[in-house]
Amino acid sequence: MPFKNILCFGTINPDFIYFVDELPDLGGDIRSKDYKTRPGGTAINCAENIANWGVDVAVAGNSIGNDEFGKYITNYLDISKIKYENVLINEHTTPSCSIYVDKNGERTIISSGYEFCEWSDINKLNSFDSLIIDRYSVPYIKNDLNTINEDIFITQAGYQEEITYKINFLVVSKDEIDVVEANKLLNNRSVDWILLTSSNLPARLLSNDGTIEIAPPDFKAINSTGAGDATAAYIGTFGTDDIIETVKGACAAGAITAGTNELPSIEKISEISELVEINPR
Repeated sequence: MPFKNILCFGTINPDFIYFVDELPDLGGDIRSKDYKTRPGGTAINCAENIANWGVDVAVAGNSIGNDEFGKYITNYLDISKIKYENVLINEHTTPSCSIYVDKNGERTIISSGYEFCEWSDINKLNSFDSLIIDRYSVPYIKNDLNTINEDIFITQAGYQEEITYKINFLVVSKDEIDVVEANKLLNNRSVDWILLTSSNLPARLLSNDGTIEIAPPDFKAINSTGAGDATAAYIGTFGTDDIIETVKGACAAGAITAGTNELPSIEKISEISELVEINPR
């Protein structure tokens, strides 16, 4: 059963996505084959999936501006039935994110504007039963994470700052953390479960009970933007009561997002998760 009331805490911004064959050399020039603008940031990426699965969800994190991009964000949240009453709206420019997607679906990201932002007070957000945080927000809430109600299930998307607080699940790509550091987090009980993901290799689920290799179906990635967030959203929605089924569904959600660039439905996730291979190591 999913959690009933989920908060996605992290970056909130419009994404400007450009599709290119490859990035130019320094000082070079390039033409984009296509581009799109969409509401983005980890908080929105996770929340829009959760709302699509019919679960109550809210976002909080950085403040947005009282400008056209800020209004673009709040209008989308209204349409998507995502709550945002704890998002601060200030008189500054809404931060933005430019994403360059190459022919292999890999991304290069430039974020800007966050130095002007305030961040929602996480101490006021203990009414939720599941909390998803992203690596970018941790520096702003790190000192408060140890005050979170221990009954709240905490999922973290990405790894950047040293984890000196307790979380239930860490979803991280293999270029953000090595196995030695991952095992250190498990051994000191900072994290219960770690899912190491990769766009080209099988994922690994690590815990103090051992390691499981997870091979998602062979989807060709057309745009991996939001795939990791879909994975984290699924874990933050369904928890670890049935860890194998949750991880299969989470990997399926990420694969569908990268392979179709669409929000994965629960029905499609259920179908594709049957193709996910689980191999104890």
